[in-house]
Amino acid sequence: MVDFALALPEEVCQEIGRRVRARRLTLNISVDELAQRVGISNNTLGNFERTGRCTLETFVRILEALNALPDLASVLVTQARSIEDMRQQAAVSTRQRAYTKTRKSSS
Repeated sequence: MVDFALALPEEVCQEIGRRVRARRLTLNISVDELAQRVGISNNTLGNFERTGRCTLETFVRILEALNALPDLASVLVTQARSIEDMRQQAAVSTRQRAYTKTRKSSS
């Protein structure tokens, strides 16, 4: 399994395509049937399963057809922070510059 934190974007896409194919096979759905459910060609689906590349809308429709939309629920969710983290962030945002002496202008 690919560690997404260490992978290149192309590797992440390929891994997602592999996972979709594995899910399709686990559900015993043919390429023809899934492509028809999603409303794309067999070639488009096959290309996605190999490369992981397609439009975001097509990706969401594929997940919907595979009953995998709930898997997206945790993607890009803002993490709850502790009260201490919030205090530190507030302190950082209210800091001011240190006092510096102003130079006397030579006239």
